[in-house]
Amino acid sequence: MGGFDPQWLRLRSAHDDAARAQRLTRLFADSLPEENPRLLDLAAGTGANLRHLAPRIVHAGQHWVLADHDRVLLDAVAGEMARWRHPAPAPALECRHVDLVHGLGSLDPADFDGILATALFDLVSAEWAGRFIAWLASAPRPVLFTLSVDGRLDWILADPDDADMHGWIEAHQATDKGFGPALGPRAPELLVELLDSHGFDVFTERSDWVIGPDDTVMHRVLIEGYRTAALEIAPDLRAAVIKGWVERRLAAAEQGVLTALVGHVDIFARPR
Repeated sequence: MGGFDPQWLRLRSAHDDAARAQRLTRLFADSLPEENPRLLDLAAGTGANLRHLAPRIVHAGQHWVLADHDRVLLDAVAGEMARWRHPAPAPALECRHVDLVHGLGSLDPADFDGILATALFDLVSAEWAGRFIAWLASAPRPVLFTLSVDGRLDWILADPDDADMHGWIEAHQATDKGFGPALGPRAPELLVELLDSHGFDVFTERSDWVIGPDDTVMHRVLIEGYRTAALEIAPDLRAAVIKGWVERRLAAAEQGVLTALVGHVDIFARPR
C-alpha cells in the first residue's frame, strides 16, 4: 500500500472539511456513548479525521486510536496536533502501526464504540471490502466512512478532451493501490450493499469537493496528479492529448476562471 505526502493531506483537509456531510456526523455522534467513547480511525494518516470530528462529536472523554500502515504519517501526528486549535481538553489519542492489508485481525471492533475512515475505500479491493465488513459484523459498531470518490468529475469551463481524461483517470483509480484491484468510484455503492446485507441501516450523502477559481494551488496539484495518472493508462500515441489538456487546464487555473467538482460520498451506518 503506497504512502501519502503529509503536505498533500494538509492541503486537501480544508476541502474535506468543507465537503463533509454534517448531518451524518451528527447521526454518528448521537450513536456513541455520551461519556468516554472509544473511536478507531482506520488509515488515519496525520489525524485530520480526529481534528475535524472531535469538536463535533462533543462527548467528553473521547479516546481515539489512529491506525495506519505508514509510520511516516503516524510520526507526523504529534506535529499536526500541536498546530491544532481545539477546545480544551483535547481528546486522548494513541497511534498504532497496523498493516491494514494483512493485519486487520490485530484490531478488534469490540474494543471500540465507533469506527471511522476517510478517503480509504476507493483504494481497496472488493475482496478486502468484503473481509472488512465481515470483520466489522463480528462486533457491529456505528461507522462513519467519509469522502469516497464516486466517479463524478465536472469542470467549468468544459474542455473537448475532458471525457478522454476522465476515462483514463477512472481506469487509474481501479489499479492496485496495495489491496488488490481498487474499487475506485465503485466503492460507495459496494459499501452500501455490504453494510445492508450484514445488518446495518445505511445513510448516504454527497460530500463533493468544489474547487473554486481562487484555489489555484489545489487546481495545480489535482491537474498534475491527473496528468500522471492518465500517462500511466493512456496509449503513448495519446500523450499529446494529455499534454494539451493539462496546459489548458493549468492556464485556466492561473487565470482564475476554473472550477472543478470532484464527487465524493459519505456513509453512516449503524447496526439494526
